[in-house]
Amino acid sequence: MTDTETTTAVRNHSMDLYRVVALLFVVVGHWMAASLTYSDGGFWRDNPLVDMPWTQWLTWIFQVVPVFFVVAGYASAVSWAHRSVAESRQEWLRRRLVRPIGPTAVYIVFALVVVAVLRGVGVAGSELDFGAWAVAMHLWFLGIYVLVVALTPVAVAAHRRWGLWVPVAMTVAIAAIDVATIGAHLQYVGWLNYLLVWGLLYQLGIAWYDGKLRGWVPVALALCSAIVLVLLVTVGPYPVSMIGVPGAVVDNTGPPNLALLSLGYVEAGVVLAAVPAVNSLLKSARVQRFLVIANDNVMALYLWHMVPVVIVALAGYPTGLLPQPTLGTAAWWWFRLGWVAILAVVAAVELALLWWGRRLFSAPLPTIPVGIPLWLGEAFLFAGTVAIAVTMSVFAALGFAPGGRFPVAVSIGFFVGVALVALAPTGRRRTRA
Repeated sequence: MTDTETTTAVRNHSMDLYRVVALLFVVVGHWMAASLTYSDGGFWRDNPLVDMPWTQWLTWIFQVVPVFFVVAGYASAVSWAHRSVAESRQEWLRRRLVRPIGPTAVYIVFALVVVAVLRGVGVAGSELDFGAWAVAMHLWFLGIYVLVVALTPVAVAAHRRWGLWVPVAMTVAIAAIDVATIGAHLQYVGWLNYLLVWGLLYQLGIAWYDGKLRGWVPVALALCSAIVLVLLVTVGPYPVSMIGVPGAVVDNTGPPNLALLSLGYVEAGVVLAAVPAVNSLLKSARVQRFLVIANDNVMALYLWHMVPVVIVALAGYPTGLLPQPTLGTAAWWWFRLGWVAILAVVAAVELALLWWGRRLFSAPLPTIPVGIPLWLGEAFLFAGTVAIAVTMSVFAALGFAPGGRFPVAVSIGFFVGVALVALAPTGRRRTRA
């Protein structure tokens, strides 16, 4: 799902490392937070962030999705700048979008088929609801990702015209939306921040590629943002946790707000300031080959990483093979490490199977040449991307079996979006100058 066609001359190996590390942190964070118990014939979920509030500070370590969006912006800027003269904007967008959409569609089909089978054999609605949500909740990330990728030409053009004033203006807009949502309780206005916050971090990657975030600038960004972040969660109305906590009045991630953006600025400043030093450590050809392999597989790991949680829980808890220590005890903390280790082994087997079947599981979405006007093809491309982003967000929020029912309408919306993205016009076009 990354642009491996980037030439060696412009490839930045630190960005490859950041992408892998960021997604690994997210995966491990999800595994650590998956604290399950089994009693009375059913699964129950403990929430350490609620029962042990001090653990909310740990979310500052594991909430590293901002780093991924910075890297994604950089990678898209490189690819956009080095596209061939013969490639149109629409062709470039479709090429970039079919890469993540193809494997994601396969995953969603797999999940929906499993849900249909389990409903058919009579699995209880409540258990199906929870399990189907657990393997869908991380899809919000991919929904926003395809949306910001589709807006890359706009983001690049805005940067060329206004430079760093673009993220400045977006920051002001995000703060204004927070005032509307937190102060005036206009909750629906806050949904705009899903695009603004993650789009702003994507914009930082574009700015870094263009040389605007070098030298002392990222250091100053990290330091100033750290001060603002501390003030926001101590004096301001924002909670400490950088992931959602049940019962919280304000949620820093749903939708994202100024506090999460401040954390993202800190992370962006730190990783961008460290780029020269990190690149100096990645000069070995062996290390670079490892990074290529890791980047080819890390998105598959992210997409499928909650499946091992379901497998291990079903195999280990009802049978009594896995212990159930009391939340917060030393035994519970030790078992968190064992739990992650078990999941890592299962995930390694899963990745081996995904690699074996990579022609299906890792293949880009096939395109379908159709004789439609170019403008209609581009309209279909954007409409399909929006449909995919919206439906994946719904899957993430409600799961693949909300209330134990099959999500017919959302599934149709997703696959309509996939079909629209796949339609590639065959009409004549002007060559880009």
